[in-house]
Amino acid sequence: MNLEKYKIPMGELSSSIKDSIQQKIKYCEFLGYEHANKIHKEEKFSIGICRNSKGAALVTCTTEMPEVTPKMIDWWFGWHMPESERYKLWHPRDHISSELKVDNSNFQTDKEKYINIDSYVTEYIGKELNNLCISFIEPEKFGFSKLDPKKQTAICAHVKDLNRNVSIGSLVHLVVKTSNGSVMQSSFWLGMNPQHSNSFINFIIKPIINMRIIKLILLPDQLTYDLLKHCAEEMSHLAKFLPHLYNDV
Repeated sequence: MNLEKYKIPMGELSSSIKDSIQQKIKYCEFLGYEHANKIHKEEKFSIGICRNSKGAALVTCTTEMPEVTPKMIDWWFGWHMPESERYKLWHPRDHISSELKVDNSNFQTDKEKYINIDSYVTEYIGKELNNLCISFIEPEKFGFSKLDPKKQTAICAHVKDLNRNVSIGSLVHLVVKTSNGSVMQSSFWLGMNPQHSNSFINFIIKPIINMRIIKLILLPDQLTYDLLKHCAEEMSHLAKFLPHLYNDV
């Protein structure tokens, strides 16, 4: 399939995101990813960055997605992962490559095509080039037990830094249908429970990498600002071409 007509220029960030990036990081306690449903039930789901007393961070972002449905988002996550060209549509500047070691593209439902799949991506977050493994899991493990598929979907995953071989965070994109499309609420937990992939190494270094000062070094404030900006850019950009791509495919 020729994807040239979907390779459109990226637009400007919304004023709310620009304002959030300018604001100072808030210092407060927050729930872990297991209770994501409670965070996303709050009437005022905020955009911004929080640090807790242990040095972990929570980055939250909201994206308006006109003409996009929750079903389109499920389809997108199952469709884009096998090919780098598809992945680069999402963020033409920051996304470099995407590959799968297990490809479920031939599975029947959209969710089956990405849940329990590891996506290996190379992308820039700010100026930092990252090699990541994004492991998609069932929304129930994030506390989302009763989602109406006609009105909602939740994309949930854990993220491993392949350069350090350390699990660094978790994420959720909750998509809720609105009168003119959908709204996406994104949350990223960084440094809640970092672990090395090697159990022996993890046993030795876990007390160290869970120290607050070490988390602040491994996950600096600039990374949280860059992640907020990156999420806002890629999700806003996705909303521009996804309805047309979905209808064409």
